[in-house]
Amino acid sequence: MQEIGDINDRRASRRFPLRLAVKYRRVGSSSISNWISSESLNISSSGLLFTTNEAVLPGQSIEAFIAWPVCLDNRIPLKLVIKGSIVRKTGDHTAICFERYEFKTSQMPSDGNFKADG
Repeated sequence: MQEIGDINDRRASRRFPLRLAVKYRRVGSSSISNWISSESLNISSSGLLFTTNEAVLPGQSIEAFIAWPVCLDNRIPLKLVIKGSIVRKTGDHTAICFERYEFKTSQMPSDGNFKADG
């Protein structure tokens, strides 16, 4: 496994080692019960590496919500909303390449009502 800053790392975007709450599901899944809880391992401007024990395959489209660690105006919780495709899965680590992303306001993830629905 390559370390951040490794000169042999050919990724276009720098990865940041952030452990954040993640909720994800396959695109097209409409049931609120289909959201799966996970945790990020690292993130860049173009992708996300997160943990999952679920069966996912490269090429599958995923939507995810990430509890962002910084609040808007130091008081309004944010979530990063992403859509992308699975590019690889190795053991319980899965990588997504972002197709699009945006920040939205959110309830606090720790209150038990982390809203994944926009």
